[in-house]
Amino acid sequence: MDLVPEVVKSLTGRARYEALVGNVHGLAMLLEGVNSLIKACEPPPGTLYQFAARIEDLEDAHRQAVETLRAFHVRVKTYEADLIAKPWKVT
Repeated sequence: MDLVPEVVKSLTGRARYEALVGNVHGLAMLLEGVNSLIKACEPPPGTLYQFAARIEDLEDAHRQAVETLRAFHVRVKTYEADLIAKPWKVT
């Protein structure tokens, strides 16, 4: 027996969905700033850094993170109606 009215479920689902989308947009904004940070970390020509990651590796990791976040955002948009319609939680 379900004691929670549908209106409350809808509001809870919408609030959580909006928080999720807001967090995705926040992460996207942070990742935009990372690109300039990576460029600033480039060592001067002729300098050897033994333990630092290469700029190319950092750029590849950044690109993968951006692509993964975009794919996640597409999936969230795909299931928007389902996520709003029912209460959900992350376990």
